[in-house]
Amino acid sequence: MFNLNKRILQQALDLSPVATFIVDLKTHPKPLVYVNQAFEALSGYEAAELIGRPWTELLSDSSDDEVMVGQRTELNCHPSLGVADKLSIDMLPLYDKPGAPRYWLGTERPQIAEVTADQDVEREALLGVLRDARMHLRRLDGRDSATGVLNRRAFDDLLQRDWGMARREKRNLSLMILQVEGFDAYREVYGRHAANSCLCKVAHAITGSLRRAGDLVARFSDDQFVVLIGNSEEVNANKLANNITDKVRELSIHHPRSPVNRFITVSFGVASVVPTNAQNAATLVEQALKDIGDEAIENIGLCAI
Repeated sequence: MFNLNKRILQQALDLSPVATFIVDLKTHPKPLVYVNQAFEALSGYEAAELIGRPWTELLSDSSDDEVMVGQRTELNCHPSLGVADKLSIDMLPLYDKPGAPRYWLGTERPQIAEVTADQDVEREALLGVLRDARMHLRRLDGRDSATGVLNRRAFDDLLQRDWGMARREKRNLSLMILQVEGFDAYREVYGRHAANSCLCKVAHAITGSLRRAGDLVARFSDDQFVVLIGNSEEVNANKLANNITDKVRELSIHHPRSPVNRFITVSFGVASVVPTNAQNAATLVEQALKDIGDEAIENIGLCAI
């Protein structure tokens, strides 16, 4: 998991269209410590008027400042907007250590109106477009949308780069391909969402087994992952592959139709070579696939790199 610095998080909140504020619970009398631009626009207040001010002064019922998780709260808007104007807010806790909420996060509760059939269709169409856009951005970012590891396109680029470097430096390059056994049958039993969850767990087990910063893992095909290891002999790559298979088996993901085990397992193929001008990177991939089985090559539709 990567870390985001506070400045980036604040920019995200500032740009959010949802009115948002944060209350410090450990400082008396519970002052507002952050409001975003959307909250300023809806409430009629400027941030300078609110920061450091007790949030109870904005409550419709100033005596009710002990909110509960998910509770709906009403805040008074600026008098210039009209005395009857209020904001409906959902409150959620933020923690700096387990079991002890440090802040309240308040976000505008959306107004729920009656939705016509046409509006519902338009909404679903819009959500579909947004989902497709998010997946497209993940692909452009070089990440597989289901598992979060590198996608095939990013892997192809990195393999070509590492192949050229290993050839110039005359050092070994190893690659392993891991195939989730009986994955199609698993998806037929449990459905697409459970299958994606299974793949995420397998991907996590693989990445958790890598120990060197230069090693990388990618989603190679529907049911296969690939691991690229620089400057490692084949015997060491085989040891790592066996360690990964053990890690995946220890996940104990039940698979009632597995051809080999009652749990999800992976088989693997490993190839290792010192690249030469007479070879190309596709050769390394083909050797690893042959370790799993010649049929895999036909199913993948391997492209020359």
